[in-house]
Amino acid sequence: MLPSSLLIAKVRRGSIKPVYAELTRDNLEAAERLIHAYKIHVGARKAVLKEYVSELEDLGYDYRYIRGLSALLDRRSIFRSRARLNPVEVRRRIFELAGERGVPASLEARRSILEEAASSLGLNVDEVEDLLYADLDDELILEGFNPIEAEDLVKWYNLALTQTLLFYSTEVRFTAAGNWQRIFREMKRLGLIHEVWRGEDGRYWVKVDGPLSLFRLNRRYGTALARLLPKVIEGGVWILEAKILRRSPAGYDRLMDFRIDEREHGRLLGGEPQPEQVEVYDSGVERDFAHRFEALRTGWRLRREPEPIPLGGSVLIPDFSFEKDGARIYMEIVGFWTPEYLKRKIEKLEMLKGTDIIVAVDEELACHRMDRLRETLHLVYFKDKIPLRPILQRLREAEEKLKSKEAREISREALLENLDKPVISLEELADRIRVTREALKDFLRGGEIPGYKALPELLVREDKLREMKTSLRRRMAKGKLSLHEASKIIEELGGVKATIILEALGYRIKWRGINPEVAEVEEIDAPKAEP
Repeated sequence: MLPSSLLIAKVRRGSIKPVYAELTRDNLEAAERLIHAYKIHVGARKAVLKEYVSELEDLGYDYRYIRGLSALLDRRSIFRSRARLNPVEVRRRIFELAGERGVPASLEARRSILEEAASSLGLNVDEVEDLLYADLDDELILEGFNPIEAEDLVKWYNLALTQTLLFYSTEVRFTAAGNWQRIFREMKRLGLIHEVWRGEDGRYWVKVDGPLSLFRLNRRYGTALARLLPKVIEGGVWILEAKILRRSPAGYDRLMDFRIDEREHGRLLGGEPQPEQVEVYDSGVERDFAHRFEALRTGWRLRREPEPIPLGGSVLIPDFSFEKDGARIYMEIVGFWTPEYLKRKIEKLEMLKGTDIIVAVDEELACHRMDRLRETLHLVYFKDKIPLRPILQRLREAEEKLKSKEAREISREALLENLDKPVISLEELADRIRVTREALKDFLRGGEIPGYKALPELLVREDKLREMKTSLRRRMAKGKLSLHEASKIIEELGGVKATIILEALGYRIKWRGINPEVAEVEEIDAPKAEP
């Protein structure tokens, strides 16, 4: 967060938005200058550093932008007093002497008090003078500075602007693609009041009550809400909305809308750079399973900490999800437990009827307590490590189910509407009609498309195939035909994947090594010359 006096925001038609610093040359140059200033002023008084910062404000930059960047750089700096004695003790001794002798009315009287204080403290008068106010902010010494890249600083500044605005929110709503376990852990740690639901867009949303929704402005709660923001943007594909209470120039309060999303604003926002962190799993069982599953390259995407599943007044965040072609299967691992933990876990799992989820259970648990979930959930028991076979079997079943469902929903009319060129790959066609390639293949095995011939990975119009055949024969009548030239003939007629088309037309390739330039094409059943 930044001090509220440094917040730059614009208001328009009932909405409010921070004025973000774009990553322009001027803004990055100002950030570079400030970073350089902190580097060269290590060992100098803070007052000297801040004087240099104020000079940048005279170069045409918005003073709030410069001071905001400086406030963030202060957090990466170490300021200390170099006093040998605590200045508070020095001042206390001087005030005690002044109380005994009376307030000094002349320079000589003042000098006398300082000399006596210096003598009792084992210092000289000049040292006492220096120590008298050595703990004031301007007198602190910049002892260390952790540099940062200019672009990272500007993004951090924009994030801080957003956090400052959210301090005045009555509620915040957000969604993200991942990082949910960390988000919910952070909300719990920060004591944020929240609820979860699934929106009309199919995404999970979280509503967090803002600090101004409470009976009075709670600065601590507002700061906690601001600290949640970096976790949300780490989740990716995020959207954040809020209601902001803003006081108008006329003096009355007005509730305004605020909205940002990763697509439009993600490139401008970033948290304070942290040391690179290795992905941390909750247990060795999780890590081992993830590494073994991903090594198989099944085509399923394994995601850690997927979106939460609302369960009444609480949520369940599965350990993993498997995702492929729109299908999603969750996986929850029940490992280390206490009786209370297991009781709560079973209660949550019992509420998941209708949810496609695999529950991997450590067989050393009280298994009979989990057995009652067999009728509604897919249970897999394990010891030491989770077996892959039952997981892969469940995923194959899901693939077949999805493929069959999509194949039934495909119509010839939908295919013909999207066949706008003589040669089209099955991958492109499947993408157009929004089904998987495997489902499309299944559909084509069950029947023909009028005027088209289905080849492996391709649909080709029959008249185009005949044209390609004629062109190839005409060329072969002149002599040997290389694979390179044959491919060129097919491509000029709109074909793709030339080797597939050649095979469908009754040609084979004679390889001479691995170089396609010297490979030749010949017709398997070439017409015999007339006598």
